[in-house]
Amino acid sequence: MTEQRYTLVDVCWTLFYSNTTFDFLDFAVKDKGYRCLRRIGRSWFGRKINVLLYKLFGYDWLRSRGLRYLKGKSRSELAAQAEQFYEEYLMPRRIEPVWEEVRSQKSDVGSQIVIVSGTLDIIAETVARHLGAEAYYATEMVYDANSFTGKFKDLLLTKASALPYYEHYDIITDNLTDIDLVRSAHKATIIVYNNKNRWAALLPPEQEVTYIDAREQRY
Repeated sequence: MTEQRYTLVDVCWTLFYSNTTFDFLDFAVKDKGYRCLRRIGRSWFGRKINVLLYKLFGYDWLRSRGLRYLKGKSRSELAAQAEQFYEEYLMPRRIEPVWEEVRSQKSDVGSQIVIVSGTLDIIAETVARHLGAEAYYATEMVYDANSFTGKFKDLLLTKASALPYYEHYDIITDNLTDIDLVRSAHKATIIVYNNKNRWAALLPPEQEVTYIDAREQRY
């Protein structure tokens, strides 16, 4: 009998050279107020304040403010925009060695792909459908009568606790906050952005790891 195995796959900076939440907002929102928010977010002051708030309170002010510009849209409208975003923006930015690894994992008998990402659920769902993933876990957008409220349930720092128990799994990620999942994985594929030494210092020597060097820088 073939043992059921899973491969947990991150999305942002793992499958694509993209911060998919903000890139999706840039793609979908045309409001002048949002453009102003993005200028603040890209400034030295805006970045420092956001990092400080996130470290102290786990609150991503820029993300929370940005998602409010989607408030009132229906899930079907957002899903259609996510599909267009996937085809027009994300696919040209896919990280091909990672896709090759995912395809290899998927071809193994008894192996299933599971998307696990802090990205928005509408994006994770779209990626999962195109990859033929068994399931996806992502930041949950909150709706009221099919209208997005502007609120969300973040998965970024709670992946390990939000997932069901997977006894045997591999993982593909670039995200250092996934370290607990990586340490428990049978095999890890890590996309490194000039931080290979930091990963190596955090992982046990017996960990089976493959490193993929990114060809672009995170933004």
